[in-house]
Amino acid sequence: MKVHAEIQYDNEEGLVHSDICPFDCDSNNIKEELYRKLLHKFLDEWLDNSNGTGGFYIKNENYSI
Repeated sequence: MKVHAEIQYDNEEGLVHSDICPFDCDSNNIKEELYRKLLHKFLDEWLDNSNGTGGFYIKNENYSI
């Protein structure tokens, strides 16, 4: 699974932002199960901490928004 993800939101200290990419994401050695867990972890972080600010998105590497 080659997707790219990003999380961004505001909190008391300022802007929180991270590009979400698994280790060695440019190779075909991505452990899909571990990456899915990582994405769920960051989605939970956004839901728990964003207060509706910013965004969380996941997209196929070839899809442009």
